[in-house]
Amino acid sequence: MRIVLVNPNPMKPPVTPVSLDYLGAACRHAGIDVDLVDCAIEPDWRKKLSEVLTEKPVLVGVTLRNIDDSYFASQDFSLLRAMPVLETIKRSTDAPICLGGVGFSIFPSEVLKFCQVPYGICGDGEEGLVKLATAFRDNLELETVPGLVWMENGMVRHNAILPVPLETIDLAARSLIDNRHYFENGGQVGFETKRGCSLKCIYCPEPFVKGNTVRMRPPENVAAELSDLYLRGVTVFHTCDCEFNGPYSHAVQVSKAIVESGLGGKIRWYAYCSPEVFTEELAYLMRTAGCVGIDFGADHGDDAMLRRLGHNYGPEDLTRIRDICLKNDIICMFDLLLGSPGETRKSIETTIHLMKKIKPDRVGISLGVRLYPMTQLGRKIIETSKGSLSKNPSLFGALEDNESFLRPIYYCDIRLGEDVEDWLHGLVGDDPRFLLGRRTEANPDYNYNDNPELTAAIKSGHRGAYWDILRRLSEGIPPL
Repeated sequence: MRIVLVNPNPMKPPVTPVSLDYLGAACRHAGIDVDLVDCAIEPDWRKKLSEVLTEKPVLVGVTLRNIDDSYFASQDFSLLRAMPVLETIKRSTDAPICLGGVGFSIFPSEVLKFCQVPYGICGDGEEGLVKLATAFRDNLELETVPGLVWMENGMVRHNAILPVPLETIDLAARSLIDNRHYFENGGQVGFETKRGCSLKCIYCPEPFVKGNTVRMRPPENVAAELSDLYLRGVTVFHTCDCEFNGPYSHAVQVSKAIVESGLGGKIRWYAYCSPEVFTEELAYLMRTAGCVGIDFGADHGDDAMLRRLGHNYGPEDLTRIRDICLKNDIICMFDLLLGSPGETRKSIETTIHLMKKIKPDRVGISLGVRLYPMTQLGRKIIETSKGSLSKNPSLFGALEDNESFLRPIYYCDIRLGEDVEDWLHGLVGDDPRFLLGRRTEANPDYNYNDNPELTAAIKSGHRGAYWDILRRLSEGIPPL
């Protein structure tokens, strides 16, 4: 039995399709042969697809990492970029196609219809993909496949999502993807330590896609994965977790496992973290384990807005976190999300002034919140819009014939004024710490997709999180 896995993501610099590495290992463990077509790095992916699909596989799996870039300034509908790959697959084989990935899992029914593809798997794919391939080979009932979404008689059917217990599977062996290529051309390689998110952010679809209960990998298995990649020449990594420090105890254990493996002085890595629980102890352990940079999803610096967004920390915690990072030689970025309901120019001023006071190494600013219909914020906007999105003056994007929100729709409180982007740029001033775009002139420093400056920097030897590479370029710091 043979399947073909495809990465259609054309983003430059290329981002590691970690999920395909994990899926490939699961399939091979089940005795399924796997061929890969990685369109992000394949010079002639059409020719490669034609070659591997000549002998019909039992299944073609395509990962969709992103539906859009969630960035108000560009409002890019990334799903369109996958369509040429899908059309080529359809022309090259009559084998069934199955979609998956985080992007797909947010809008499964809508994406199946948009892409005219019959099958998809929501959530974890390691068990579902193996069972689907087996079902096709042995003519078994599709109801046995966890997370499967499929078209039947013009209707979309859904099987229950059964999250995989991560302690029962080995994710350390990553031999399908050319990770060395991603390190040399993408500047970093991703890895997971857990899946799921238990936070209550009102705008975020992650708990609905990955589960609101956090499932943790054995720390020793994470260290084994990094050790294997290190032996293959990869030395810079980035976590793919929703938040590395949730739960706190697991972040401590993973950091200790990396230290005990002897990698702490050999690798550098970056993490996404929540300001919810971040301490001196954790910072010290992470730094000892090789962590050099953290991107905190701070969202805001105004106490009232933080509460509205569903957070339990305050501005004083952001100040404390910055001090901890400075003490432990960890560079940090605070990502801000401005413009949600209740936002005022005063609350934005409070936030920008706080950032200028505590001086994180970089501050990413998103003005305008991408809406998802399953979230608390999305449901509220749908209710208040009363069936007519185009009549809500605070909504922007694809407002017509888009009730599912598949094409990106953003909320930016109209009471901020039509000139809010120009006003915000004036408020930030010429402070190089701030990465900020606007619709009329999107700042490429913040939107990493198709960023020629980043691509050239990586080619010249820079490695790391994209925001840190841009920081180094702006400060004239040479590659490490």
